[in-house]
Amino acid sequence: MAEDEPNAGAPGSQDGPYTGPRATDFTPEPDHSDDPGYLTRTRFLSNVAIAGGGVLTAAILVPVVGFAVAQPLKGEDYRWVYIGPASEFLKNPPPYANPSPSTKIGEVTSLAVSGPDPDADRRIYVVYGLKDPGSRPQPEPGEDSAVFESRFAKWASGLTAADFDLIAIWNRCAHLGCPVAYSPGSAGYVCPCHGGAYNSRGLVTGGPPPRPLDRVDIKIVDGSKSYTAEQIAKGEDRVPLAVAATSSNPNLQVLVGKPYSIDQQQETFPLADPGVPVSGTLSHMYPFT
Repeated sequence: MAEDEPNAGAPGSQDGPYTGPRATDFTPEPDHSDDPGYLTRTRFLSNVAIAGGGVLTAAILVPVVGFAVAQPLKGEDYRWVYIGPASEFLKNPPPYANPSPSTKIGEVTSLAVSGPDPDADRRIYVVYGLKDPGSRPQPEPGEDSAVFESRFAKWASGLTAADFDLIAIWNRCAHLGCPVAYSPGSAGYVCPCHGGAYNSRGLVTGGPPPRPLDRVDIKIVDGSKSYTAEQIAKGEDRVPLAVAATSSNPNLQVLVGKPYSIDQQQETFPLADPGVPVSGTLSHMYPFT
């Protein structure tokens, strides 16, 4: 029978359980999955990412929204500006005696107008002419000149003051703002920058402009009379064009005021910046198109 070893089962030996000191005892981490107030690292980083994305989105959208909204809401100071006696602009009115294709119908005058601040300074074309320039007869292919002249004379002899109006057209191209020039030969306006073309009333006939040329409010008044601000606001100071065109009153004056935009049907809209459509689907999508 073997003898027991003297150190068998002694503390520190490999023959029995270790009962010495330990580096650490394992303690289970508490479970906070059901605690809505506990912020884990994952949740913290997710919140930081969401907040950062919101700041970045705002930094992008604010300038875009500001560009789309602030400009249309920004008004322009203006005042009525005297540009000359009515006789300087109401030239060549109907009726016409013995008219021919060379008869000058109406008048186009170019002049610079100063506003209440430099931003309101502009060059305009004052147009006294046909409401419907397309009604003016043109020679048919192969048509005899005598036949055309007779047809033109018949048309021109029937014109009355009701066929005319007086408008003021801003020479700023509705595409990118280049100054347009009036071409007497074509009785229209041409932009030298990108080839925008307009007829005598500033309506688009070709090129990239998204709308017609802008206009400036214009009126004829009797400078010898006085009106209250309320009467002026109601337009009671305005002398009808048909009356002014045949009047010999030397006190009749022409004034121009606030600019505005129009569409191809000549409906009026608040003044828009170049490149901005004022009607149709694209006008609702700008500037995102």
